[in-house]
Amino acid sequence: MKVQFALVSALVSLATATAVAAPSSAVMAKIVSQGVPTDALDRMVRFLDENHGRSFQQSTYDCAKWPDSIRPCDDSERRPSTSVVTLEYPELVSIIDFTQPSTSRRFFLINLKSGDVIRYYVAHGKGSGSSNYATKFSNIKDSKQTSLGFYLAGGIYSGSYGRTMRMYGLQPSNDQAYNRDIVLHGAWYVGEDFINSKNPKTGQPFGRLGVSWGCPALSLAMASKVIPQLQQGSVILHYHKDLMEAAMTGNEVSVNEPSRKK
Repeated sequence: MKVQFALVSALVSLATATAVAAPSSAVMAKIVSQGVPTDALDRMVRFLDENHGRSFQQSTYDCAKWPDSIRPCDDSERRPSTSVVTLEYPELVSIIDFTQPSTSRRFFLINLKSGDVIRYYVAHGKGSGSSNYATKFSNIKDSKQTSLGFYLAGGIYSGSYGRTMRMYGLQPSNDQAYNRDIVLHGAWYVGEDFINSKNPKTGQPFGRLGVSWGCPALSLAMASKVIPQLQQGSVILHYHKDLMEAAMTGNEVSVNEPSRKK
């Protein structure tokens, strides 16, 4: 006998404590001067301007064994639900430029009020490429691929890597983020120690970060600092300069890995 779970509708209002206005041209210039891609920043500001105050319906789930928690659980224990999240204009946003290699500090934490930027290492999904570059992206469950697009930061729970932040995908390219358990977390394989450590299969330095199961992963130390700043209302953009429009199908999109310079 098949058991069908009724959809449970929940209203989740996610907003930062302090909403801000769109950044001035001087602040935009300051942000770009610190390495943030102009196109990615323009997309961020335009998305916030066009969707400020908008509510997004999300496909989510709760768990039979802990119905009041946002912690993930096995598929067999999930009860499908829907949630509604509301986007406000946050002071802090993040852009992850997956055009860049993992050995670049490609996670940009941006203050839209002051124009200050802090950069961090961040890993990509194993399905997006087990090398220094992410080259494949999708919204497909169990693909272990990174999904491009805008996310809204949610609540925090204690996961396998410690403090972990739920994320809600706001576009067709990433709207399965909750069901795929795409979250922001820390990981031991993110940082210069891993980059310089030896790959036991080759005896040579890895020359890259490790890879996740599709989540953006910071170092454990940086995750403990960054996640509390972003929770409940910040906006995160997973960006690739060549694939943003194509990714909106939700299907796999890809680029060739950049040629290595001799």
